[in-house]
Amino acid sequence: MSLPQLLLVDDSEAVLAFEKAALSRHYDIRTALTGSEALSRLAEEAPAAVLLDLSMPEMDGDEVLARMQADAQLRRVPVIVISSETQRAAECMAAGAKAFLPKPIRAPELLALVGRVIDDARREARAGNLAALFVTVGRIEVGLPLECVQTVLHQTATRPLPLGPAYLCEMLELHGEPVGVLDLARRLGQDHVMPVHERKLVVVDCDGARLALCVDDVRDPEELPAAEITPREKLAGTQHGPLQDSLIAVARTQRGPMPIVDPRALISRELLRKLAAGLRAQAAP
Repeated sequence: MSLPQLLLVDDSEAVLAFEKAALSRHYDIRTALTGSEALSRLAEEAPAAVLLDLSMPEMDGDEVLARMQADAQLRRVPVIVISSETQRAAECMAAGAKAFLPKPIRAPELLALVGRVIDDARREARAGNLAALFVTVGRIEVGLPLECVQTVLHQTATRPLPLGPAYLCEMLELHGEPVGVLDLARRLGQDHVMPVHERKLVVVDCDGARLALCVDDVRDPEELPAAEITPREKLAGTQHGPLQDSLIAVARTQRGPMPIVDPRALISRELLRKLAAGLRAQAAP
């Protein structure tokens, strides 16, 4: 795995050498001696963070920071100001810097600060993202929020469940506990394209009760950026075909628009309660 890239900006080669020595084991280092050189590099590369001196000839650090904040792409790159002008710390933070480290700097302090700033930036960038597990049933592919997925199993032996609609008429034992099986293809009005022995069971949590969704296939989990997700309330129209109330959003992916569904809405609370009671009865000696 490649190391995160850092851009070190300072007109002192001695300072750059010190910073590089302190950080090079953990990061891929790039350097710039002037503000204009830093902006040129930023136009071509996307570092995980910029370490920026304030006092430089031609273009000082203040202007570099201002230009970065004015650019929608560069604004996402966290900036750590490293300067002997300690009285300007609050000013730099107000201008958009994520941290201020006074000179002279110490290697352990520098390394810890860079790591913290990058971690914070990653968490901020992921805020609002949605991790989803995509499954296929017939001709339909839908995403399930990963937070409600407990495990994925190969199709295993099931036995009839003496209650429920046609799409919810089987059960299986999982770690000694009965779990209802919801045939997602039937629930969405689709025909399975995979034979029974090649299907998958996605075990999900439905308000404390477990439910196994029978699907044709499962993809690897994906993290969907918040910018690529359109919530249900912002979608045109009020009807969404067989997905109906289970649709919570549509995500733009490389495979095209993909619906994200809430598995808890695939079965009514009353039916889920009856299912849980029936399963307990089945498990009773």
